[in-house]
Amino acid sequence: MSASSTSLAEAGADVRGMFNRVAGRYDAANRVMSMGIDVIWRKKAISRLLAGLGETPRLLDLGAGTLDGALEIARRAPGARIAAADFAAEMLRAGRKKLHGAAVDTHAADGHDLPYRDAAFDGAFSAFCVRNLRDLPRGIRELRRVVRPGGRVVILEFLRPERPRFFFDRVYNARVLPLLGWAVTGDRAAYRYLPDSIARFRSAPEMEALLREVGFPDVSAQPLFPSGVATMLVAE
Repeated sequence: MSASSTSLAEAGADVRGMFNRVAGRYDAANRVMSMGIDVIWRKKAISRLLAGLGETPRLLDLGAGTLDGALEIARRAPGARIAAADFAAEMLRAGRKKLHGAAVDTHAADGHDLPYRDAAFDGAFSAFCVRNLRDLPRGIRELRRVVRPGGRVVILEFLRPERPRFFFDRVYNARVLPLLGWAVTGDRAAYRYLPDSIARFRSAPEMEALLREVGFPDVSAQPLFPSGVATMLVAE
């Protein structure tokens, strides 16, 4: 698959509607399907995001969903000013119930046209979001625009594997995961979308190349345990 290939989101899948439908059971489904490993991945990525940014960084969580990432940032950096943006209003509504006074500003915003000034943030975090952008290059350019020169973007994502992974791709993702998602949320289509969208998305080298093309000169990709199921991309 080339970097110009079309993902499911770019092909017109109703991603916003899908996330709004499952918002109320989204957290429960994530914990069941990942066996809690997604929490470990998110903590690792946020540690990388915060390194060297000081005690009061301005940070964006793009595709913030039910605010797990934004809340972890607030726990790690109590002095941070955090904007949590997502185009699925029901996801944000579900997440606000968990804030309990945490200093997180939530914004119903589209990642293709962010409502922030240029260089507004010292860093940006995005977990399992960019795969769902209908125009990936445009969304990545927006991230580049709103992060100041010298800042950092950390993306946590399921990327298309370069080599087949029999268990994860053909057994767990293809068969087990949709059944688990259906059992928890009652929405089988949403959890059929997940493995299909991974198979149609970019690989790690393709994502690295795209990040460099839009203006991030220093980009790295780190596969995360187990077996590189998720990847952490760091763009400086």
